[in-house]
Parts: sequence; structure tokens; C-alpha cells
Amino acid sequence: MAAGNHSPTASALDLEHPSHPRKLRAHGVQARERILLGALRLFVARGYASTPVRDIAHDAGVNIAAIAYYFGDKAGLYRAALYEPMQGEDAAPAFDAPGPDLRAALARYLRHCLQPLSQGEASLLSVRLRFREAVEPTGMLDHERASKAELHRRLVALLARHAGVQPDPELEALAFSIFALVAYPYFGRDRVKAACPALFDAPDALESWVGRLADYAHAMAAADARRRTPSTIQRHDQES
Repeated sequence: MAAGNHSPTASALDLEHPSHPRKLRAHGVQARERILLGALRLFVARGYASTPVRDIAHDAGVNIAAIAYYFGDKAGLYRAALYEPMQGEDAAPAFDAPGPDLRAALARYLRHCLQPLSQGEASLLSVRLRFREAVEPTGMLDHERASKAELHRRLVALLARHAGVQPDPELEALAFSIFALVAYPYFGRDRVKAACPALFDAPDALESWVGRLADYAHAMAAADARRRTPSTIQRHDQES
């Protein structure tokens, strides 16, 4: 991170969870939501270190003291941006329950990953910010690593079961590639909407994305299975 900027600290985070949360009047709720949404936009665009509190305050039309009142400090605001829009997120469903239909299982997994797309701008921005954390970590999501790793492990195990093989680096690559299908609807959403608004504005947009990406993921799994067949391996050896 840039010199002079600091990642969120444990003491700063304590300010986000007072023992007696403030009860806000209507105008206070609106101001807090305006600050949070503005902060999400700026954090996604610039990252934590490169987003001064004064810019967030200016964007929200409030003074810096309002940010301190509602969120404690910049670290408390960043934590709220990461977590509050995702509070309604359900735990990952049993997408990997035993069953013969790999495509249906992949659709359940993808629906879980894509659900925030249908929950408004704050949820969408919060997911984008979480993706940014993967390349510019602040440590704020460290305690979630175990659950994310478990979700990935479950996907690998699902793919291995349907392929009839043990987990290996090829299946790890396949699982990461399937997850990569999820990233673009978030990061490329503005570009997609500009090119073809119906892809996101249609009433069934979420299910359409789930369906097409499930088809792509299923095709990827089939391609991986073909690469493992003896005839394919033999042909590759001959071509090389």
C-alpha cells in the first residue's frame, strides 16, 4: 500500500460494533446510506489506501464528522462496505449433494455466486470490492478465507466425483476456471449493459445468466473429461 496509509486495525474495527448501536432518525438513516454507497463506489474504483475520507464525505454531501459519527473511522466504514450489503447472503446451498446431474449441481453453485446481482447496487459494489480484496488485501476478509476455501474444495470434490477421478491439479484448474465465469458479470456489468441492456434488465436476467453459465461450466467439465480419456492422451502424444 502507499506510504502513509494503513490497513484497518482491530481497534478501529471495534468502533463498528458498539455495545449499544445508535438508533437513527429517518434523515440519519438516509445520510448513513448515502455515505456507505458513495464509499462503496470510491473504494471499488480506487481501493482502500487511495480513497481519502474527505473525498467520501464530499461525494456524500456530508462533513467528515458525520463519517466518524456513523462508522467510527475510515476502517469502520470500509468494513461496513464489505459486510453490510451482504448480510442477507445465505450460506452456500447443498449444490454438491449426491446426484446424477452435474449441470444442475453447477447451476446451484453459480446461482449462489450470482445472487447479489439481483439485490441492488450496494450488493453489486460490495462483491466487486471483495474481488478487489483478492489483489489488494487489507486483511479485512482474512477470517472468511476458510469458508471460501471450503466452497472451492466442495466444487473440486463435485467435479472429481462426476469425473470418476481423484482431485488433482487439473480439477483445481477447472474449478478456478468455473469460478472465473462468475467474475465478469460483476466487473463487466457496465460494459455488458451498454452493449446489450436486456442481459441485465430483463425480469429473468439472473436465471438467464445462471443457465448460460451452467451450460458453459458443464461444457468445460466435459472438455476436461475428454482430455483424460486414453484415446485423447494417445492422440496428444502422437501429435507432439
